[in-house]
Amino acid sequence: MILITTKIRNVLRGLTKRWGPSSFKRKLWDKEYARGNWDHCENTADDEVYGFVEKYCRNGSILDLGCGSGNTGNELALSSYRSYTGVDISHVAVDKAARRSEKAGRADKNQYLQSDILLFVPQQQHDVILFRESINNVPQLKLKATLLRYSQYLTDSGVFVVRISKDATRRFAEIAAWLEANFRVVEKFSTPRTSGAFIIVFR
Repeated sequence: MILITTKIRNVLRGLTKRWGPSSFKRKLWDKEYARGNWDHCENTADDEVYGFVEKYCRNGSILDLGCGSGNTGNELALSSYRSYTGVDISHVAVDKAARRSEKAGRADKNQYLQSDILLFVPQQQHDVILFRESINNVPQLKLKATLLRYSQYLTDSGVFVVRISKDATRRFAEIAAWLEANFRVVEKFSTPRTSGAFIIVFR
């Protein structure tokens, strides 16, 4: 009975994160970050995605959609980018990310904004627009419109970089296939491990 209840709760949480009103989503994510539910994800310095971000950024501007508590902005090579903007729906997450950047001496390059990535409007063009696992929280029916809207904020040579866990789930396979069918793929990478990463660069 406990297992069934937990599964139902997880399904409802996932649906809320994708389809719920922004205020509901923010409260849910704030609660999870405040409880430390995502503390185990705060060291990803060896993630393969950084090589792709640094390659296509070309010492330019990065927009990180769903930045969480600031891994990307604090683990990228400092010399690899000119400016970085991290956006997350959680106040708790962006506050922590900003503190981490200040402590790391990156406050002059990094800024963090609280917003729902489905609603956020960039204030400039970027060389890289990054989705890590956050793309899982964009509803399939809104994915194309969301990416097309953000494509207006890419520089002429700018790219999207998407990194998702290659965990053999139906959601992973659907996203990967859909991106390849609907956008011009520049480069892609897949770890040999089932539980590893899938990275796709496209515009």
